[in-house]
Amino acid sequence: MTGIYKQTMGNPYPLGISRLADGINVAISISCKRECGIVITGTNKNSIKIPFERSLKVGNLYTIRIEGVPFREFAYQLYADDKIVEDPYAQYVCGNDTWGAFKRGKKQFTYLCKEDCFDWEDDCCPQIPFHNSIFYGLHVRGFTKHSSSKVKAKGTFAGVVEKIPYLKELGITAIVCMPFYSFNEIILNKEYVEINEEIKPFLEDDKRTWEYKLNYWGFSDAAYFAPKASFSHSKDPVQECKQMIKELHKNGIECIMRMYFQDRTTHSFIYDVLKYWVTQFHVDGFQLLGTNLPLELLGNDLLLGKTKIMAEYIPGDRIYRNFGDGDTFKNLGIMNDEFLIQARRFLKGDEDMLRTITDRIRCNPSHATIINYMTNFQGFTLMDLVSYDRKHNDANGEENRDGTEYNFSWNCGYEGKTKKRSVVKLRSSQIKNALVLIFLSQGVPMIQAGDEFGFSSGGNNNPYCQDNAVTWINWNLVSTNSEIYKYTKELIQIRKSHPILHKEEELRLMDYISCGYPDLSYHGEDAWRPQFENYNRHVGMLYCGNYAKIDRKKDDDFIFVAYNMHWHEHDFALPKLPKEFIWYDMLNTQEKEIQSLEKMNALGELKMIAVPPRTIRILVGKKVA
Repeated sequence: MTGIYKQTMGNPYPLGISRLADGINVAISISCKRECGIVITGTNKNSIKIPFERSLKVGNLYTIRIEGVPFREFAYQLYADDKIVEDPYAQYVCGNDTWGAFKRGKKQFTYLCKEDCFDWEDDCCPQIPFHNSIFYGLHVRGFTKHSSSKVKAKGTFAGVVEKIPYLKELGITAIVCMPFYSFNEIILNKEYVEINEEIKPFLEDDKRTWEYKLNYWGFSDAAYFAPKASFSHSKDPVQECKQMIKELHKNGIECIMRMYFQDRTTHSFIYDVLKYWVTQFHVDGFQLLGTNLPLELLGNDLLLGKTKIMAEYIPGDRIYRNFGDGDTFKNLGIMNDEFLIQARRFLKGDEDMLRTITDRIRCNPSHATIINYMTNFQGFTLMDLVSYDRKHNDANGEENRDGTEYNFSWNCGYEGKTKKRSVVKLRSSQIKNALVLIFLSQGVPMIQAGDEFGFSSGGNNNPYCQDNAVTWINWNLVSTNSEIYKYTKELIQIRKSHPILHKEEELRLMDYISCGYPDLSYHGEDAWRPQFENYNRHVGMLYCGNYAKIDRKKDDDFIFVAYNMHWHEHDFALPKLPKEFIWYDMLNTQEKEIQSLEKMNALGELKMIAVPPRTIRILVGKKVA
């Protein structure tokens, strides 16, 4: 179809191609020598080609209102001279509906423009403060793709919705999702990437299937404004993604996106991407990955002031601020592997770790919250952390050369799976020790999907290309490893029930309210005398509940945590409690269960406890009823 379409000055925002009542708005940057424009194809398959008028270019941006376009919904391509070019602001990507569908030949950028009629009803972001948050890392596809998930919409946004009751029962307040924007999951093998251009056309016509890998994680160039179509069960990724976030919010759970940007990505583009997901999808936060990130810009932005912004490093001296209305929200978070490395080393019994780990457990700076985790999307799962000394990445096709060599792990005496009872028992207690370290640290605790019931990736510490049982969560393990699952669930409830374990501000190690006890103190075989010598691997930590209120009324309890990561038993002297208080035994990681408040064993005015090797014990000091 050809015709004359009226072009006038348009709106510079939103960027990309968007619908108007009587046409379309264009706000796009395209470089060309002769001509550039748009090719529009309606649902009746008729196409129109509209060259952009250069007179309507502002700076490097075509800002055009085109009237008379006869289609309400249409597919489109942008062109520059004789080439099809990408629309980085596209909201729907065509031709990528099936996960892993490999298409040879020249890449064609085809997009869809349609009206968004999603009804958010009265949805609003939960805005859960960092200090009340429990993070749960997951991959939208891998979370429910395994047949054991028992969901109807496996591997999709709708599949996540079906698992919301599980997340809510576990006590999760936010899911941290691997990229679910429209990334390219095809990784061509190196031999094809580097092949001579003159030979390439012949290979494209070859009947052989090109060898390739799947980019399971999604860290690549992407159409950042478009939800991934192959993660949609309904074939409308925008509507289904929004429905997922809306349902999460209804259940008090936030949705945080991992976003990876290459170094060449401009700061303005990154800002546009985040702003779009917040305003159009009600996303609650982002973990930003990359080295060229506009952290100062994002940290000072008014619109993102209550959106969680997390990165490996936060230059807090330049970006944490108060806008003067008394409603400052601590929205900046530091997410790096420092806690992971130090907690793993302490867990396996490395020497000279006591001062380091006690500092990390207490760490909670004013400018940005610390996110504490011992496993992440890369590296060992929690079960593998206690089952393997070495990586086992042969399935990745790189002769086990990929992935880090430094896992800071210990296999408890046997490499890989075993039925040997002593090893199985030790691994179980080590997993519990790790969970206690995570959930009793003052920053935001985060676990990876499946860690709460012992999911294993078979020792693969870099499963970036594994779209199979290596990364698909096996839900049968909820019952197989029910002891670990129940332990995780109860630890989350302990943390939530005791505000002294998740204070908004950092504990000072001082008695600043003159109650006779500092907010946090360290102890050893003698009370009030920690033994931080490099050869020791045990320390006691006393939290004074007078510094935190339950429901803003009642003082919290005294909580004594005895960490013993040594391979020998150690005695701990218990600090003397106030009058009418006695100690109760709550938790011992050698035991199968955590004692509930009603079943806790009263220890009376006990002065000393013994802690077995590689064990954590938690005591609660309460007033006698």
